Amino acid sequence: MSAKETLLAADRSAELDQQLQLLLPGTGIQEQSVRAYAKERISEMLTSLEAQNIRKKKPHKALAMLREEMGQRFLKNHQSFSKIQFFFTQGQYDQTTASAVYAMTLDYLGMHYLLQVQGTEVSLLVDVGKNTERIRVKGASPLNAENERRFQNAYLEVLRSVGYIPTAEWNNPPDQLFNRYYLGGDQQLTLRQLASFLYYRQALRAYADHAWASSLDWLHQARQLHPWPVQEVLQRAIWLQLATEDTKTTTSLDYLWKIWERSPGAPWQGQLIHRFNELLRDHPTPNSWVIDSTYDAFKERFSDYPGALGQLREIYYLQSARMHAQQGNTVSVMNYMDSLYRYQPNNTAIHEVLAGMLVWSLRKERKFESGLERITAYSRKYPFLTNNSLFQDRHLLYQAERVRYFFDQDDRIKGLHYMEDFKRLAKSSGRTPRYDSWVLTAYLAASNYYYRQNDYRQALNFIEQGRQESPTDAYLDHRADVLLKYLR
Repeated sequence: MSAKETLLAADRSAELDQQLQLLLPGTGIQEQSVRAYAKERISEMLTSLEAQNIRKKKPHKALAMLREEMGQRFLKNHQSFSKIQFFFTQGQYDQTTASAVYAMTLDYLGMHYLLQVQGTEVSLLVDVGKNTERIRVKGASPLNAENERRFQNAYLEVLRSVGYIPTAEWNNPPDQLFNRYYLGGDQQLTLRQLASFLYYRQALRAYADHAWASSLDWLHQARQLHPWPVQEVLQRAIWLQLATEDTKTTTSLDYLWKIWERSPGAPWQGQLIHRFNELLRDHPTPNSWVIDSTYDAFKERFSDYPGALGQLREIYYLQSARMHAQQGNTVSVMNYMDSLYRYQPNNTAIHEVLAGMLVWSLRKERKFESGLERITAYSRKYPFLTNNSLFQDRHLLYQAERVRYFFDQDDRIKGLHYMEDFKRLAKSSGRTPRYDSWVLTAYLAASNYYYRQNDYRQALNFIEQGRQESPTDAYLDHRADVLLKYLR
């Protein structure tokens, strides 16, 4: 071999090393061993082809010789999404890994080719003189327009589901969207780009196996060689999985923030607001520090988004009021709920929550005097409470207790006066949840007063009035029967 031939062979060997470093990355002993074995296998094939004077053959003949050698030495077992190291160690291949090895050998032999992407596969067009020949390996999916369209539609649906592009862009033609957001318009690849595509496919395979960390690692390696939109889309899909897999973890929330930072607005903003509510609602020991610090952290992230800040503020007021209500801190409950109400005075959902909070705070108030004072103050400040059944139920309780108190004190005048108040409230409020109990309390107290005065007719009269309001109350029926005996 001449000095020139020796130098050329060395250059080809070095180029082969570089190509294998792209396709089989890594610095560990195992990775180096796989590369060395791969080079040995390819070199054996190339030596055989050189011995057959392949360089002197016409292009179509040379390609036929190469295909025969590849089939005999490597293409043994077709597997979708095969790893390229298995191409050399187990004879396992798919269309893309086979195309990568073909490309290396074609480079070595000085033959011209194009690498083209179809869906998740790469095939070759080899220049054989006056025309080209496409290399499709046995087991690969057939190339047709229907399969291309199906893949394109599936990918566009992924784009939509992960919220990768603005809603307005969906008015653009599907082909335009696909070309822009799949490989960014690249149709023909270099070997370096093909290596990036191989890494992306391994990331896709890891994603299918729910191996999120491995998938992200493959994506990182792919981007180091060549960035494409499809890598960002898959990364977004992984983040979404990590953000929703266990919503109780801070890691989950971190990934949701990552998604939102790339695409602020719907639907991620709503999910973050919901997560904020969950963090406060489900905290095992909620306190002011927990609520305020969580609120401040979210508020800082949302600083440039007024709509999000408004929703955040609403939940902050609500959860702060809820915490203070559970602790019986009535003043604090009122302060937060008042802020919430003033922020959205016509929001019926807030009305319901506010009413529930106020009723909760009233449950610890047993004395009718202070209870009625608070009822009056609340009703004056929040007019919608007059239409809330739970709140009015509590109002009826206090009024019934007031009626009972004065009749039990034998104060007939006040008893009758407050009985009229009770009747008016009962008529305006309708049948509240414990309406029958409060009817029994008020009318029985009045009846018992007249019973003690031996005025059995008036005692029966109040019982009959109570039965009209609560016709299914068995105790009122019993009292009516008892009083009738006194009148016979």
